[in-house]
Amino acid sequence: MFARLKLYYLIYLISLNVFAQNLGEITIYNTSNSGLTYNQVNCLEFSDDSTLWVGTQNKLNILENSTDWWSVDANTTGSMLGSNIIKSLEWTESTSPPTMFIGTTNGITTTTLDSWDDNYGWSCDPNNGIINTLLYNDKLWAGSTDGLCVEGIGGEGEWLLKNTENGFYSNNITSIKNNNTNTSVAIGTMNGGLVIYENDFQIYYTSNSDILDNTVLDVAFDQNNNIIICTPQAGLGVLTENGSWIWFNTINSTLPSNSLKNVIVDNNNNLWISTLEDGLIYYTNNSFYHYNTENSALPDDIINCLILGPENNLWLGTDNSGLVKITAPNSSKNTSFDCQTRVYPTIFNFNINIEILEKTKIQIYNEYGQLVDHEQTLYAGLHTINTESYTKGIYILKLKTTDSQKSYKLIKHY
Repeated sequence: MFARLKLYYLIYLISLNVFAQNLGEITIYNTSNSGLTYNQVNCLEFSDDSTLWVGTQNKLNILENSTDWWSVDANTTGSMLGSNIIKSLEWTESTSPPTMFIGTTNGITTTTLDSWDDNYGWSCDPNNGIINTLLYNDKLWAGSTDGLCVEGIGGEGEWLLKNTENGFYSNNITSIKNNNTNTSVAIGTMNGGLVIYENDFQIYYTSNSDILDNTVLDVAFDQNNNIIICTPQAGLGVLTENGSWIWFNTINSTLPSNSLKNVIVDNNNNLWISTLEDGLIYYTNNSFYHYNTENSALPDDIINCLILGPENNLWLGTDNSGLVKITAPNSSKNTSFDCQTRVYPTIFNFNINIEILEKTKIQIYNEYGQLVDHEQTLYAGLHTINTESYTKGIYILKLKTTDSQKSYKLIKHY
């Protein structure tokens, strides 16, 4: 028993070391120690390598060179902000001059840094309301609580309105992202499923697809053109380029929470994911790492937004603790989001299923580190491992290919 406790304690220490190595140095900006005007940060956007725009629940803040703060509100001369509550930000250099689009609770304001305008897109009625999300990809996409407005679809200078009156299942748009080739746009909704635009709108809903949650709080494209979605109840969904769905949740993976809010993809194709109330998750090399106020220096478990900045720094906007900068968190290189290997169920009674796409050696160990079955070599396909002879307890499955390896924690229920 004492030896087992020592083993568990060693594993715990190793886990803490992994967290410390990956998370990096944390700097916190709040109303007490900086020029930030409000500690609830709703959105973040960079306009250049040294200028971060911070949308808060009370005023627009701008941070230059990580030290110099200034703020703009609806009463600032010439600002023309529709509201002091900033919900979304989108910078583009595709316009002349470059433009920052600012979504508020009272429409869209634009600025070229030299001038401000509060009349952008008012001919599309939802653009006068709460602007949750913005995307500019040669045309402006504006998602509000009253529908989606898209500039230029249907004709120069015209706006397309999509809502429940003409095909959408929800008027509340939560997120809009495009892929690297600008050929596909993914749109998240509140209880209206996932919408994909590729010359036409296609809706993925629980009644017509394998999506598991009709509320999609955020979307992202990875480097393989898979669409990653965050849901509040079903965990992390992946719509692969070939149209199939893969789901990660607290039961079939090491994902620590099913209530996910935001996701971004870093330069190495790893994922940073914020939760609704349980901190930050990092996905790399087919494993999830969890950071919160209990096991790290994060000041808040509710993270409203996140963005990668210059020098690969990670910036977080929290719900009550201001702005967080994580200096160059260590990131594994050349990671591919693994839709190729699946092990299920991870809590089992009889059999374990393993799906692989290449030649793989497998080993299964019990909690004492003893090899349970002889080493096997499996080839591409679906394989079933009979576990009737296994006793109740914890097991470790190790998979090894020519250039990578991965371990899974498994539990036999009885």
